[in-house]
Amino acid sequence: MSEEQSRKVMSYYDRSAQNYDRELDVPYFREFYDKITWRYIGPYLPIKGTVLDAGGGTGRWTIPIAERGLRVVLYDISSQMLEVARKKIKEEGLGHLVTFEEGDICDLNHDDDDSFDFVLAEGDPISYCSDPDRAVGELARVLKPDHFAAAGVDGLFSAVRGTLINKGLDEALKVLRDRRFFAEQWGFNCWAFSPDDLRKLFEDNGLEVVKVLGKTVVLLSREERESFLQEEEKAKGLLDLELMLCEEPSIAGYGGHLHAVGRKRAPR
Repeated sequence: MSEEQSRKVMSYYDRSAQNYDRELDVPYFREFYDKITWRYIGPYLPIKGTVLDAGGGTGRWTIPIAERGLRVVLYDISSQMLEVARKKIKEEGLGHLVTFEEGDICDLNHDDDDSFDFVLAEGDPISYCSDPDRAVGELARVLKPDHFAAAGVDGLFSAVRGTLINKGLDEALKVLRDRRFFAEQWGFNCWAFSPDDLRKLFEDNGLEVVKVLGKTVVLLSREERESFLQEEEKAKGLLDLELMLCEEPSIAGYGGHLHAVGRKRAPR
């Protein structure tokens, strides 16, 4: 099962690599979602050192991290996504700071524990892998004690809502029970998490949770978002409102995605 999941994820991203950035180059991501995400990455980065961008794809986050002068290991399951990343990073003049590695986040190609100063798993690689517990265990293993990891995952309640609308009550209840749904447009299964699920996953693997938030929680439908994002002032106001509310425990779980930041516990 794990090999089949990895093969399906790899196949999808190999096929999508050339168009991947184009699909994300829209106001929602540029002016809204990515700015929320960076708000919960940037402050936790070290001043110097090496970062693991696990499931980093075409370098969406590797580039701004490397622009801070940090070294980055860009790790991804798709060779084609890495090829796109190499071209982009060369064009940005950051090739001297970035190393590219192909592999599955459930089995990192790093024997040394406690070797990275920050670990990132944004873009849902934990949701797409075969075993989230093993993946987070690997990410925590290679992180230095007292340093931070940040990750984004698919939100459970959003997945249940979408399934209810598109497939009916029985399928929605199955997603709620299994914490998993099949993404037909991608061709593979995805793990979905509630805030408590994500918090437990981090804590069970030695990561003390410092933040859990929803992305996004204010406007849930595309139609609602697009009406705000057409005007600069409205978009800025919407972003400010989202940042005020996304950590609110009573609504964080409604986010289409969840984001967690954890600090690796130092050995006693």
